[in-house]
Parts: sequence; structure tokens; C-alpha cells
Amino acid sequence: MTPEPGNLLKILRVRDGLAVTVGIIIGVGILRTPGLIAGYLGNPMAMLGVWAFGGVVVVLSTLVLAEMAAALPQAGGKYVYAREAYGPHVGFVVGWSELLVTRGFSGAAKAVVIAEYVVLLMGRGSVPILASTIVLAFFLLHTGGLKAGRNFQNISTSAKVLFILAIGAAGVLGGDGSGFLTSMEVAPEVSGWLGLALAYQAIAFTYYGWEEPAKLAEETMDPGRSLPRILVGGAVAVAILYLLINLAFLSALTPEEMAGSPLVAADALHATFGGMAGTFVTVASLVILLSSLNVQFLGMPRVVLGLAREGLAPSGFTRVSSRGTPQPALVFITLILLGLAITGAFEFLMRFMMAVAFAVDLVVLGGIFVLRHRRPNLHRPLRVPFYPWLPGLTVLLYFLVFATIVSTQPGLGIGAAAMLGGLGLAGWITLRASK
Repeated sequence: MTPEPGNLLKILRVRDGLAVTVGIIIGVGILRTPGLIAGYLGNPMAMLGVWAFGGVVVVLSTLVLAEMAAALPQAGGKYVYAREAYGPHVGFVVGWSELLVTRGFSGAAKAVVIAEYVVLLMGRGSVPILASTIVLAFFLLHTGGLKAGRNFQNISTSAKVLFILAIGAAGVLGGDGSGFLTSMEVAPEVSGWLGLALAYQAIAFTYYGWEEPAKLAEETMDPGRSLPRILVGGAVAVAILYLLINLAFLSALTPEEMAGSPLVAADALHATFGGMAGTFVTVASLVILLSSLNVQFLGMPRVVLGLAREGLAPSGFTRVSSRGTPQPALVFITLILLGLAITGAFEFLMRFMMAVAFAVDLVVLGGIFVLRHRRPNLHRPLRVPFYPWLPGLTVLLYFLVFATIVSTQPGLGIGAAAMLGGLGLAGWITLRASK
């Protein structure tokens, strides 16, 4: 199947979309954040409660996004809904913030952690060089076309889920459940609301990617029916997996032991696998991360393509190869990831990314009210139940979380405002130049 010039291949099925959802969400976060969250909260019930709250917020968010995705099945995801609701200027800010921060930072973080694990297995090597090599390898894979990327995603996601289930089962079998009965004192500088804010940022980062299948809407068969199933079904599946894996961790480790661990899964499995635990978890981690990074190379070029179609990026980015790859856009996002991957500052990348992401998502999810008002006759294969109360609750939760982040970490709030303000200025200049 060869696309018309500038068009994409419509070949993705529901199971492909679910593989994308699970593939992008389950990644570096679940490997690195449980130890951070234990250090922020210290109480096992609080830890599980925040994980459950994060799952509820994500499922509500996917319901809201699913209405817009099914009604506007175009390449680009959140950028498309912001553009249709608020106009091209806000669309520019949303699209470029995804490329440069939310997806760019997370993709770079994944490449760095993959490189760290390769060095751990091999006993030597340069993390910056390996991270760059990994990014280039994915570039070559996706040059082979959408089918190559889709097949890699389906296989790696299946392996990922099996590894996650194996880690969870081993943690339960090897543990004595003491983690559920023990709390620890948290450091005074992260107590109270700041600790909750930091913990939720880490959890939100671990869930982030729930919206990724929407970027592939134009390539999804029967998007009006398929996208809601993919978005909501994927979010529910991941929320259940995350609760199970954290139950397994607490079965094997106390919060204090988790807080001191850079790789909780390896410590949790030590009782079952002994000295082989580290090697097993490292290999599993590589599979998990490779699957997650692959989705970045599926989704990000489609955002560039969507921006270029509207004149918000160079027109050359609209070109699609005969194999269904937006090739110039793929080259561009590869260069972004290469530039960011050499930083290696994981925790800063995570926190800054989520500050920007919450601001952007608050605007995008609020777009459902604008679209209902401005385009009442738009065909909507799915309508969010309990409108306007359920979307209103979702937007309110995002606002409260964002307000907590800004009030407890004003430096991040200033940085996020500066980034979004700079993009707003760039969008204004771009739109004036295009008139």
C-alpha cells in the first residue's frame, strides 16, 4: 500500500494502538520513580493511594481526549484539538512544546537510561555515545516505514508486559509483606504538600504517554470507534499493571529500602533470583525502554507533519515516503533527541517536562468545552458521559495539581512560563510572517 503524496498509510488496528499505549507509558518511569516516591511520602498506603489517584486522573483524561480524537482523526494529536478549539497560535504552542519538551525530554531520558543499562551489562562504554547510537538506530528502523515500526512495537510490548508480570510475581513470591506495615520519616525539606507534589509529578511522568495513540489517528482504521477503545483501554490496563507492580515492590521491600534504591525492581527480585536479579531486571528494563522509545519515533514525526500542514513548520516536513514515513520530520526529531540525550539529568528533565505538560494538558482538555460551543454540529462518534461534570472534574484536578506544583516549586513554574511564553512569541512571529 503506497500513500498519496503527503498522506499517511491507514493500517493501524486496535491491537496496534493498544501496543502503542502500553509501549509508550510503561518505560523509564516505573523503573526509576518508585524509589523517589517512597522517599517523598514514606507511608505505603500514601504511596499506593497516589498511584491509584494518578490512574483515575489518566482514565478521566483519556475519556475527554477520546471524544476529540474520534471527532478530529488527524495526525498530530493534542496539537489538532488545541488548533481547532483556540486557533493556530495556541496550536503552535501546544505542538512545539510537545516536540521540544514533553516528548523531546522524555525521549532523551529514555535513550540515556538505555545507554546506562547497556554499560551496566557490558561493564564499560560511554553513555553519551551509546545514547546517540540508540537514537540513530531507531531512526534507521523508522526509515523502513510504518509497518517496521508497528511490528517492532507489537513484539516489544508483548515482551514488556510479560517481563512486568514476571517481576511482579517474583516480588510477591519472594517477599514477606513487611513493606505494607512499615513507614519511614521523610526528609523535612520534602514533607507535606511539597512531598505530595513531587510524588505526583513522578507518577504523572510514569503515566505520561496516555495520549500518544491520538497522534496516529490518521493512520488508524475506523478511528471513530477504535481510538476511544485504544485510549481508554490502554490507560486502564496500565493503571492496573502499575498498582500490581507497586504491590509487589511493597511485598518485598519496606519504604525505607525502596527510598534508597536506584532500581527498586532489582532489589525486590533479589529474594527470588538471588545474584541473577540484577541481570534479569537490567535485561527486562532494556526491553521495556526500547519499546517505549520506539513510540516516540512513531508519534513525534506526526506532530511535525501536522504543524507543517498548517504552515506552522517548514512545508518540507509534509513529505511522506512511499513506506508511510514522514521522512524529513523523522530527521528533524532525531536531531532534537540527539541534542537532548547527552544531558543525562534525569530528575530535572522529568520535573521540568511535567510542569510544562500539566500547563499544556490543562489547556487542551479544556478545549472540549470550546469545541462543544464553537462546533456543535461536529460529528462525534463518542460523547463523554456526564458532560459537563466529568470533563469539568478532570480539568479541575489538572488545575489543582498544576497549582500545587507551581506553589511548591516556583522555579519550575517560572521556567515553564518562560518556555511557553517564548513559544507564544515564536508562534506570533510565524503567523504574522505567513500572512
